[in-house]
Amino acid sequence: CKFLQFQLAVNLSACFLAVIGASILTESPLNVIQLLWVNMIMDSFASVALATEDPLPDLLLRSPYPRDQPLLSNRMIRQLVGHSGWQMFVLFLMIFALGDVCPPSPANHDLCAPFGKLYHDAAGTMRSGRPDAYDSQYYTYDETCIPPYSEDNPKSYAFNETTGAMDPLRPPAYCVTEHGGHTPPSRHFTILFTVFVMMQLFNQINSRKLHGEPNVFVGILDNKFFVAIMAMEFFMQLVMVELPGVNLAMGCKGLNMNDWLLCLFIGATEIPINFVIAYLPLEWFKPRSSIKGFKKGEDGQDKAEKDDVPMLQR
Repeated sequence: CKFLQFQLAVNLSACFLAVIGASILTESPLNVIQLLWVNMIMDSFASVALATEDPLPDLLLRSPYPRDQPLLSNRMIRQLVGHSGWQMFVLFLMIFALGDVCPPSPANHDLCAPFGKLYHDAAGTMRSGRPDAYDSQYYTYDETCIPPYSEDNPKSYAFNETTGAMDPLRPPAYCVTEHGGHTPPSRHFTILFTVFVMMQLFNQINSRKLHGEPNVFVGILDNKFFVAIMAMEFFMQLVMVELPGVNLAMGCKGLNMNDWLLCLFIGATEIPINFVIAYLPLEWFKPRSSIKGFKKGEDGQDKAEKDDVPMLQR
C-alpha cells in the first residue's frame, strides 16, 4: 500500500504535466527520456525502497482488514490527491510564471540582455524555456530569427571598433540549431525537471506512513535500502544534470549551486504540506467498495469509508 500510494501520486502528477503541458505549450515540458527516469523512480526504485521496510510492532495491534475492504483507503486517496495537486500547482506556476521572453541570442540561451528588448518580464531573470511557438503567440514579437548577414541590414551585424569590420550576428548553421525543430536544453526546464524529481523524492518519505502519523521520519534510518536508494536517486539526478554528454542526452543544462538549493527547497515543501493535507476532512475522499451489496457498520456507515481500523484491546 505504501508503494501504491506513492506510485499513483507520481502517475497522476506526471500524466497531468505531460498531457496538459503538451496541450498548452504544443510539447511536453518533460521529454521522453526524463519521463523514463521518472518511471524508474516510481516503479523499480520505489518498490524496493518502500516494500523492504520492516513492519512496526503497532501493526500487530490492528484488527485484520476484511476481504471486501477497498484497496485505496480514504487516507491514501487524500494523500495522492493532495500531493499531486500541490505538485501541479508548483510546477505549472514555474512553467508560466518564470521565464523572460526576449529576442533570440546565440551568445546566451539562459538570460535576456540586461538592457535589451524584453517582450515579457516574468519573475526572476531566467530566460524562458517554453517553445517559441507558445511565446511568440502570447508575447508577440517579430525577431524570431537573427537575419542573415547583409551590409544593408544593421540588425544582421555588429560593428567591431577594434578591427573596423562588421561581424555577423548570425553564426554558421544558426537556423539549424535554433529553428530546425530542435530546442537546445534550457535552464528553465532543467530546473522544472529537477524540482519535479525532488518533490517525488521527498514525497517518497511521506509515503512511508499510511495512517496519518505526524512524524514521517520515525524509523527511516532502520531501513538501509530506503536510505541507500534515496541517496542513489539524488546522485543519479545530479549526474544527469551536471555530467557533460549525459545532460545533453537527458535534455538538461548544468545548474549552479543556487539553482540546486532552490530545487531542494521547493522539493522539501512536500514535508510541511503533508501536515496541511492531514487536516483535510476524510469525508471528502470516500472510497467505494467494488463488491456489490457492501455491508454497513452498526452506525449505518460503509466500512469502506473508515480507514482507521479499530485497535485491538491490550
